[in-house]
Amino acid sequence: MDKASIIGDAVSYMHELQAQANMLKAEVEALETSLLLSKNYQGSVENPMKDEFTNNILSIRKKIIQMDMFQVDAKGFYVKIVCNKGEGVAASLYKALESLTGFHVQNSNLSTVGNSFQLTFSLNVKISEPEINLHNMRIWVCEAFVKQGFEFIPFLMLDSFNL
Repeated sequence: MDKASIIGDAVSYMHELQAQANMLKAEVEALETSLLLSKNYQGSVENPMKDEFTNNILSIRKKIIQMDMFQVDAKGFYVKIVCNKGEGVAASLYKALESLTGFHVQNSNLSTVGNSFQLTFSLNVKISEPEINLHNMRIWVCEAFVKQGFEFIPFLMLDSFNL
């Protein structure tokens, strides 16, 4: 191997490590926010231990390819999630959506685009404190999908999250 290919491989590896570090950072932030919010609002997310146990037994590779979120008014959010197709994936998408009990789902739509599912939904915040902004809402939604066994593909997620 020549020096250029070794350096190229090293740079590629560093980019992968940075993406993994950013994923872990987002996950830590999600857990910290979840802990803070769950202390204030007991029962906001339904029985996460049961969902994690079920997902470990029925481990289906569920990957979120893209997540876009927009704040449409003070307490309203629009979310678009694109993920892979697979057995049980659609049910897991809606289980994650149903677990967001601190929010009112105004509408949702699940469609297929090529080899992917596209889930769009609008949420209104039921709770008033702490202030739910776009960043906190992303964390809540990500956490709900992670608890249903979804993984985020880091390269596309970084653009959506502006990390």
